[in-house]
Amino acid sequence: MKKILSIFSLVMVFAFGSCIEQNYPIWEGAEVEFQTAVVTAPVAGQTYPRVTVANTVGTRDLQVNLVARQRTSDETITYRVVSEGTTAVAGTDYNVSGSLVIPANTSIANLTIDIINTGAIGGSVDLLLELEGNSEISPSENYKRVQVRITRPAPPVED
Repeated sequence: MKKILSIFSLVMVFAFGSCIEQNYPIWEGAEVEFQTAVVTAPVAGQTYPRVTVANTVGTRDLQVNLVARQRTSDETITYRVVSEGTTAVAGTDYNVSGSLVIPANTSIANLTIDIINTGAIGGSVDLLLELEGNSEISPSENYKRVQVRITRPAPPVED
């Protein structure tokens, strides 16, 4: 009798438990974020990570993610150079366009930075970038900034 009651109880739990309708909220927003900011820890005392590159690399791409449903048309996303946190000089150390395009039916794009080879002068300079988004897509508050440190080799030592 105990076996039959146990089996009946188990069947009732499955029968009534599966009928519970669950309405989970679905987020309908749209944001952009730097992949590097998502997977890399922030610099000590800051809210953004730092990527180090040599001034001889030519270009450096930073992946930008669309956190939303994919769009049926291209989306132009703007970004800016943040003066606080930037010691690099535009046209001397780097060149950027200020915008990038996330192609239709995709979720990623690359922000391309042209790194200018300033030669062997030693030291390093920093470039802090911040996503701004567009009228429909906002930047992620936690992952909208990345700093790029451009290192320069030391000049050769003369004997």
